[in-house]
Amino acid sequence: MKNIHRIIISVILIFLILSCTNHETQVVFVQPTAYPSALVAEYFPLSKGAYWVYEGAVKWQTESDVFEQTIQWKMEVLDVIQRNDIIGYKMKGAPWDLTWYEHGKQPGEYAFIKVGTGRFYIGTLEDFERMMDEEDLLGDLVGEYSLFLEIPLLPGKRFCDTPSITRTDMGYCWIVNSETKVDLANVKGVRATDPLTEFALSQSTLPDFSMFHFVPGIGITRYEYVHHGTVAEVDVSLIEYHSGK
Repeated sequence: MKNIHRIIISVILIFLILSCTNHETQVVFVQPTAYPSALVAEYFPLSKGAYWVYEGAVKWQTESDVFEQTIQWKMEVLDVIQRNDIIGYKMKGAPWDLTWYEHGKQPGEYAFIKVGTGRFYIGTLEDFERMMDEEDLLGDLVGEYSLFLEIPLLPGKRFCDTPSITRTDMGYCWIVNSETKVDLANVKGVRATDPLTEFALSQSTLPDFSMFHFVPGIGITRYEYVHHGTVAEVDVSLIEYHSGK
């Protein structure tokens, strides 16, 4: 009789174990969305000697007339310097040089300043020269107003200065509007057999609207600008890229 009870209890235990096994909860691991830190330097590849060539329509206005012209414009990295986690890039030319264009205008010289793992600011040549002075502690080297790129880029992301970040109309902030696939096979110097990821970022202010497209690993692939008053318009796209490596 005791053996029968033991057999019955054993059968019940086996049944319970099998029942629990069949209804075991599966854990799904989510891949983090942050860009791998080891690849941050390649997100916006600003190596010395790298350059980008843009081409497109530019409109501007004088006192007597409105002009429109197809223009090529070059952006290039002249020099690079690093101080701890701050990297300065001496630059010449940028697509936004073409806003308020006039005959004979030359590419501007300025600096990109990368701070930490993913914040890029627009600075001056004086900022770059400060980085070359090892006795300069670099206080106030950058300001919130000059932040133009914060990686990784994700749709819906927004970055700007503190006074603007809480604006309900989202004005004066850079906003990542979309993430799409783009074919850059027609861009000289780009070797990509598959479509690449491209982000569209825009900024609206009271007087104007700006937008640029960005492909990680390449950089800025298109720049658009429209002024709401006096005619000043730019729409240029990348036609040539060289990494400088």
